[in-house]
Amino acid sequence: MFDFFKKKQKQQEFIEPKKDPFPTYDEVKNLTIIDIRDSEDIEYYGKYPNSVHIPFDEYFASKLMMLDKNKKYGIMDLKGIDSILDEAVKIAKEVGLDVKKLKGGFFYISEVLNYKPIKE
Repeated sequence: MFDFFKKKQKQQEFIEPKKDPFPTYDEVKNLTIIDIRDSEDIEYYGKYPNSVHIPFDEYFASKLMMLDKNKKYGIMDLKGIDSILDEAVKIAKEVGLDVKKLKGGFFYISEVLNYKPIKE
């Protein structure tokens, strides 16, 4: 009775939640970090013990080719600028590395994840 008062209910579609684009502490700890920051930034802020410094310059691709292709890597810059990280990840994948972008950069990793750098 009075079916016209009933609203048609649409069937709810399950939407898979998006994976958080920011890295977790464990991810950072278990990766070898390719640090593309300038030398001045590394000298000022320090570096992570599980990192290798490869500046994002004209020699970037050739230096990446010398890395162990059996390891997992994360690429990090100072502030996590997507356009720079996306380009660096693209180049790293082209040379055959298993790599992911560490969104948020050095500041996110050291301040939010509390993963502390060392100064040499």
